[in-house]
Amino acid sequence: MFSVPILTAVQILFGAPLTTHIPHTILCSSHLALLAIFPLVYVHGSDSKIWKEVVSVHSPIDEVFGAAVGCFLGGWLGAIPIPLDWDREWQKWPVTIVTGAYAGYILGKLAGRFFLKGKRIELD
Repeated sequence: MFSVPILTAVQILFGAPLTTHIPHTILCSSHLALLAIFPLVYVHGSDSKIWKEVVSVHSPIDEVFGAAVGCFLGGWLGAIPIPLDWDREWQKWPVTIVTGAYAGYILGKLAGRFFLKGKRIELD
């Protein structure tokens, strides 16, 4: 997948360890890619017009898009407990990121299915 190296680079730019934990970062990126990127590519294909709508949030929000947004937001929010205390196993890199990504994926998928189905985000 082409998205794994890109997500790894983004995670390093957001503060992931650069010299240590490289395999952990790559595996975390693989989780994010399988949860968020792969379903979007599977559903929307490779049409550039559709992808411009998806990236600019002009396409109707569906279950897959909600899950992808929830996955990335959950992973980002999952980074909050990391600097609190490195002595605990559950706070080590990237346990909280992956846990937050899965929790956000589930919440985003449910929101896309039941609350936002087919709605567009209108920015004034």
